Amino acid sequence: MAAITRNDLNANILQTWLYRQTLEVFEPQLYFHKYGTKPTVPGGYNTVSWAKFDQIAASSVTTGTTSNDGVTPNDTDFDATVITATPVQYRIVVNLSDQLIQYNVIAFVEGALKAIGDAMARKIDTVIQTTIMAGDNVIYADPANNSARTDLAATDVLTAQLLNRSNAFLMNKNAPTFDGSYVAVAHPYQIFDLRSETGTGNWLDVNKYVTADKIFKGEIGMLNGVRVVQSQNVQTFSSTVTVYPCLVLGSGAYGVTEWQSLKVYTTPMVASDSDPLAQRMKVGAKMAFATTILQQNAMVRVETGATNIG
Repeated sequence: MAAITRNDLNANILQTWLYRQTLEVFEPQLYFHKYGTKPTVPGGYNTVSWAKFDQIAASSVTTGTTSNDGVTPNDTDFDATVITATPVQYRIVVNLSDQLIQYNVIAFVEGALKAIGDAMARKIDTVIQTTIMAGDNVIYADPANNSARTDLAATDVLTAQLLNRSNAFLMNKNAPTFDGSYVAVAHPYQIFDLRSETGTGNWLDVNKYVTADKIFKGEIGMLNGVRVVQSQNVQTFSSTVTVYPCLVLGSGAYGVTEWQSLKVYTTPMVASDSDPLAQRMKVGAKMAFATTILQQNAMVRVETGATNIG
């Protein structure tokens, strides 16, 4: 008679033991919601507006001479531009059965709530990016040879000189800073290329240039007046190669307005017309917000290739 093997026992006798501490789901670092201007909208309003006065050109100022002394100069036009945004509600619901909840040794409801919150946060970050990554100002890697997205090659990577150029561009536009510096949000592959650059000698670790209490969350260093923040959730563009945008921001570049803050919900597992046997519980989340570009000249998008390291 053949010996009974472990495989024979697995089907009927040996059981699978489930370790009750669930594995961590890796989530990206999200920062685009953070850097938006956030006005508070009172109840009863469905649209938010920002008003910006037009800049009067210095050439509009006339010079007085003895020949026109006492003569009123011609009128100069002056107006204000209004930017508006209307909220969109984003929502998600997960359906959990009664037996899944009652007979499970892991915290399924708590796990679903966290997963829902994480999904909503990624969605919000992505929606904001879709709006602000369509800004007017763009610098292409190797600008001497590239003037369009389709010109970029994978070897046209993020460099210290591109951040220097972005800083000069924003300074020339009088873009306000965040505590004296601009902020760049970049993909980890771009950061890899930036740190791999040789010969520049100006990459500084965070703890070498600023006291710890002034470091931005997610900040990994500073180059040429630009604080560099790393996010895995940076959207890419499809072109002849995958194109990575690094958004360099000044203060007040875009607005993020919340009509409903992010909230999560659970329904009680009770009998109802739609669920007469109380067989399910639902968990979900919702948020209503709007985002819009406020100051085109407070943001510039640096488009590059990148070294894909897997």
